[in-house]
Amino acid sequence: MQKKLIALAVAGLVSAPVFAQSNVTIYGIVDAGYSWRGDNVASGVGNRSAVDSGQSAGSRLGFKGVEDLGNGLKAGFVLEQGIAVDTGTSTQGGRTFGRQSFVYLNGGFGTVALGRQYAPHHILGAATDPFGKGTVGEFNNVYVSEVRLDNLAAYVSPNWGGFSFVAGFTMNAVADESRDNENGAVSVTNPLTGGAVALGNIGDVRAWAFQPKYSNGPLMVAFNAHEIKLNGVGIPGVVADGDKVRIYDLMGTYDFGVVKLAGAYGVRRADSIDFSPDGAFGGEDSKQWMVGLTVPVGAAGKVLGSYTRRTTELAVGSDAKSSQWALGYEHALSKRTSLYAAYSDISNNSSAENAGVIASVGDAANTGKGYQRGLSTGVRHSF
Repeated sequence: MQKKLIALAVAGLVSAPVFAQSNVTIYGIVDAGYSWRGDNVASGVGNRSAVDSGQSAGSRLGFKGVEDLGNGLKAGFVLEQGIAVDTGTSTQGGRTFGRQSFVYLNGGFGTVALGRQYAPHHILGAATDPFGKGTVGEFNNVYVSEVRLDNLAAYVSPNWGGFSFVAGFTMNAVADESRDNENGAVSVTNPLTGGAVALGNIGDVRAWAFQPKYSNGPLMVAFNAHEIKLNGVGIPGVVADGDKVRIYDLMGTYDFGVVKLAGAYGVRRADSIDFSPDGAFGGEDSKQWMVGLTVPVGAAGKVLGSYTRRTTELAVGSDAKSSQWALGYEHALSKRTSLYAAYSDISNNSSAENAGVIASVGDAANTGKGYQRGLSTGVRHSF
């Protein structure tokens, strides 16, 4: 599946074939279909029906190249731009190559990559979630995780009999353009509301990640450790300079042939509120989990299902709780073209609604904007 190949770009390039000279490939995904959403948490908001882009996998145009430097050493790059097929505009806040943009060196020592890249948290989640973190069924509608990190220095180890690991560090995980305004304030987007969140005066959001993984035959299991720290950034009375969010996840899959089972359990511990480079999450400590399955149907189809739940501590009142069940089907017309359909239903308790710590039905490229039920149908073509 092209989405997974792209999501695993850094790790996948470790095993790329040797080229006698420079080689540049143009690739991409065009994904569009019908989307319906209803049952908004805000009273008076009607249902939404539209043709949306990037529901199963974000539509994109990318360039990747590799050069053989000799003695087992290779250099390469990835530049990837998001595209909204329904409007013909770019995505990722107007960045030219906002999905990915990095350069790397690869050899017997592994791979070292520098630039804007997927967070290890996201790559692991996409490999675990039956929906591949796409359509309205994606588990991260409820399960909070980071997607991309700017200025990331990442290392991907070689594979030792099924064991490997990824490590990364960034001293500025928030894009510079979000800080270069006349007030000198950091501004990021709240993924739950779509609104802007000011993080105070100019500073850095630092992050590190470490993820060991074992993958052999039908089994894949990995542990994710991730920390995000404000450095010179703060919101008076909300988060302070130096506050951290510590993230721990255990995820895995096992393929029995007739069914592939998936599971995830995560803890997010916040000094004040939970925040991330992708936005601000208004709760504090959270526990979250997912169970899912993939059932092959014939040679080209598969049924997808999952249940996800999150419990978040609030400063005042009872815990905020959100859950989602999702069911979907995907049918491959060829190696590059697939049809898909998915339906999901989310429940938020009153504490979650009152505190604004809600879950809503987004998809690979569109936010849920408070809707608690959703349907995705469409076609995905990769090239």
